[in-house]
Parts: sequence; structure tokens; C-alpha cells
Amino acid sequence: MRVASETEPMGAQIDIRPVTEATYDAFRHAFAATFGFASSTDEIERSRAWAEYDRLLMAWAPDGSIVGTSGALSFGLSLPGARSAACAGITMVSVRADHRRRGLLTRMMVDLLDDAAARSEPFAALWASESPIYGRYGFGPAVPTIDISLDRRHADLHLDGPVGEVRFVDVEEARATFPALHERLRATRGGVMSRSDGWWTRVVTEEPGPAKATGPLRLALLPDRGYVIYHLASGWSDGAPRGVVHVHDLLGLDPAALAALWRFAIDTDLSETLEIVRRPPDDPVLHLLRDPARARAGAGWPLYLRLVDVPSALAARGYLGDGTVVVDVADRLRPANAGRWRLTASDGNGRCERTDDAPDVSLDVAELAAISLGGVRATALLDAGRLSGSSGAAVLLDRLFATERAPVSDQMF
Repeated sequence: MRVASETEPMGAQIDIRPVTEATYDAFRHAFAATFGFASSTDEIERSRAWAEYDRLLMAWAPDGSIVGTSGALSFGLSLPGARSAACAGITMVSVRADHRRRGLLTRMMVDLLDDAAARSEPFAALWASESPIYGRYGFGPAVPTIDISLDRRHADLHLDGPVGEVRFVDVEEARATFPALHERLRATRGGVMSRSDGWWTRVVTEEPGPAKATGPLRLALLPDRGYVIYHLASGWSDGAPRGVVHVHDLLGLDPAALAALWRFAIDTDLSETLEIVRRPPDDPVLHLLRDPARARAGAGWPLYLRLVDVPSALAARGYLGDGTVVVDVADRLRPANAGRWRLTASDGNGRCERTDDAPDVSLDVAELAAISLGGVRATALLDAGRLSGSSGAAVLLDRLFATERAPVSDQMF
């Protein structure tokens, strides 16, 4: 990764350096302080299981203090057509309040994207705590999600059969069985990130929270068909249990399995409601419920996507239909992406090449990223004034980027 330095307007010299194993603790503490929380020694030690030191950056002021952090994780991003591509998961981004608006974030983002390009990663992705920041770096909200809350009293399911096959498992069995099931999910929906061994350690061992009323993480398996990870936050009112089941991850590979796992989590003793986040907008549970009007479903945080290499990214996914469209792309950070591209889809495959032809659609790379997995419609962006072109060209883009199911991203990073 390139190491950069630059003289700021006030004359202070800020050095951006890669993190090492020895400076990792300081990196984590600096990031936590900017976000207003503290990282314990145990949390930092656990995080080493998935940390990639050579992909982390720290910005140092002349007095030796850390004024900025950023980094990336190496993922595989599932794509339409049961495909996958390398993706840089941008994470741990912070700039200390007294060093903002000096170009430090831009420098770190350029370094991270350059590094992703050097690693032949056509995509980058992030979860934006403050989303207006990242549009200017070419990230668009490509994977919408919803958060769902169910009242246990009104959560009967159409496929409400026995759930005797679902059983609790320990961490060792979860580590041995859950990853293969997750990989099978990745073949059915775009937007799902692969999970390394270290990341799976996090998934099946991460403590639910500091509250005394929070129970332990529970791991349950439906062999060869799915799993659910959740914890119970207990509560009482007027002598009655008011606990909340917080589902971290729920995966069912067929309708009956999905219903069985939902039922297993809903039926948790001493609970009143179930809450789950980062579900796809077309989540089948909204149709499994006999009384869907009682469910509360609202917009969740979307996954933001960035096309690091436009032609490689668009050629990596599969396509349901055939057609050709010329797009004129603006990209101020990565000029190699800017200009006119002819996208041709045929027999399930895509090809993206430079062209001098007149564009059918003109848009920023952030908007192209937003529609690239089929989770956001080009016609919606046209109506919002976020891209220019004819209505027919936007409809053609929607047809080319259409997917069998909505993309989903089930894990923050």
C-alpha cells in the first residue's frame, strides 16, 4: 500500500502509514475514541482474528498523535448469476475532529481504492455511518435492507409445522456447518460477502452486548438446510415477560426450513417481540406471516458499493436478458473509469468496452454502483434527477440489471 504525506494548509505534516501488529492496539483505540466509545483489551485481541494489518492505515500528526484511521478487509462479493468477485470492504474510517476538512479523508480513500485496484478488486463496499460523506468518493447505496420487528402474539406462519429438527449447537459445530450453508446462500443472491475463518470466529462468538439483562449468543442448526444466531434481552413489566429476541443471522435454504427457523426464534421463552436487521426488501417472512399487517418493517442501512474498475465490475456479474446500452460515466477520483462505455449482455454474460458512440445514459459512478446489482432502479434515479437520458434507456438499464431476487448484505464490517 502506498505511504503518503502532505503538507496541510496550516503547515502541519501528516503522515499516513500502514498499521503493524505492534501499532494495532493504538489504531483501534484511536478509531473508538473518534466514535465516542472505548475498546477493551479483550475486544481488540478478538479482532486480531480477522484484521489485515497490511490493509489498515493510520494518520500521524507531528506530535505523535493519531488523527485518522481507515482500512479494508478482503471479501468476495456475491453477484447476480451465482457469481462472485473480489471486493475491498472499507472499514474503520475516522478523522479526528480537529483535523477535518483538510483533505485527510480523501487521501486515505484514494490510497484504499488504489490498493484495491492493485489487488484486482473491481468492487469496494462500506457501511456508511454518515452516508452523505461517501457519495463524493463514488459510493452508491446498492443493497437496500429492511429491519423487521414481530410481535410474538401475531407471528403465526403459513408453513407453521413442527420444528423438532432445529437444535442448539456449540461453537465448534457451528464453525463446521454454518460456512457451507452461507456459501450456498451466496449463490442465490447478490450482495452477500464471503466470510473468512477469522470472520466466522467473530460471527459465532461475538458477545451480544454489555447489558446485564442480555443473554448469551445462541446458535441453532437445521442440518443441511439453515441456521439461526440470536440472543435474548430479557425484560419484565407488570409481572409479565417482555423480552426481545435479537436475531443476528437467519438463513433458510428452502421455504420449510426458513419457516422452521423463524418459528424457532419466535418461540423463545420469556420473549414478547423479535427484531432482526439487514434483511432483503423481498424477505419471504413478510409473506409467510398469516397477519403481515402486524409486522413492522422499515428501511435499514444500505450497503454502499463502489466500482473500482467499471468494465471489470460490469463484466463480472451475470445477466438475465440481452441488450446493449452506452453509458457516460463521471468519476473524479478514478479517471480511468470516466468516459463512455458500451455494455452488451448476451447469453447470461456481459461485456463492457470503451466507445465513442453517443451515450444513452449519463451518470456518476456512484449512481452506476447503486444500480449495478439490481437493488436500485435506474428509472427511480432518472425520476429523481440523479441520472440523465431517455426514459427508454433507463428502462433498458433496469432490464439488463434485473435479478431473480433482491440483493442482500447480511453482515456489517
